[in-house]
Amino acid sequence: MKKKIVGSYPYTNVLFSISAALFMIALFGLFAIGTKRLANKLSSGIEMQVILDKNLTEEEKENLSTSIQNFSFVSKEQPPQFISKESAAEIMIETTGEDFVRFLGENPLRDAYAVRVDVGIEVSALEEIKHQLGSIPGVYEVVYTKSMLQNIRGNMRTIGFVVIALSFIFFSTAVILINNSIRLALYSQRFLIRSMQLVGATQMFIKQPFLLRGAIQGAIGGGIASVFVALVAISAISSMPELIHLISTKDIGFICILAVILGSLVVVSSVYFSISKYLKLKLDDLY
Repeated sequence: MKKKIVGSYPYTNVLFSISAALFMIALFGLFAIGTKRLANKLSSGIEMQVILDKNLTEEEKENLSTSIQNFSFVSKEQPPQFISKESAAEIMIETTGEDFVRFLGENPLRDAYAVRVDVGIEVSALEEIKHQLGSIPGVYEVVYTKSMLQNIRGNMRTIGFVVIALSFIFFSTAVILINNSIRLALYSQRFLIRSMQLVGATQMFIKQPFLLRGAIQGAIGGGIASVFVALVAISAISSMPELIHLISTKDIGFICILAVILGSLVVVSSVYFSISKYLKLKLDDLY
């Protein structure tokens, strides 16, 4: 008969369950990071139309552009884009299908700058920015689409709620899966645990080998999950390079390290509470 080793229990099934659960958590963790970064980009990328006075000289337009760029809230990645009244008329004619310039006999539109601002989506902040841009000499009016702002705010609230709800569901499912796997595995060790109790072993002495093995298994399971998560993430970025703006290699590394740490903590916790339960059971309850 094969001798049982303290802290030893069916290894493969438990490791598979741990790896699968941590893979699920880690993959969703990357999804949550990407979703949050996308929401931030949407919320910080509000475009305003700075409409200019008529008959400004080229030098005045250049000076006005410089004044706009000097504001800290103006995007440095996307400087103000000049839109001439002729270009604006062509776009409107193409969109509406009607040549209003020929009908009116003149182009009523004005030159403008499309300005992208890097701020949150609070209406009060945007109104203050609108006031500051409008106070620049040579600016006729500043406009932005408030309905789009409201849609973004609504979508962000929805995304935030969904991410939080799914995070709770995924984490709870993973913990329950790991905990059940550990409890089933320790079931085969219940008589060995009782035997150690009967010979006078302290609770900590009994728990120590199980906890050590659990920590190692959790770390290994986290490592296996990390490898598969990294492969999935790298494959996704290779197929869609634009994802690199939402998920970086640092994010992948952080999630992988977190999976290893979380794996050890969850498994050790499950082992600790499961053994504590067996230590409190009466002999008849072990059968």
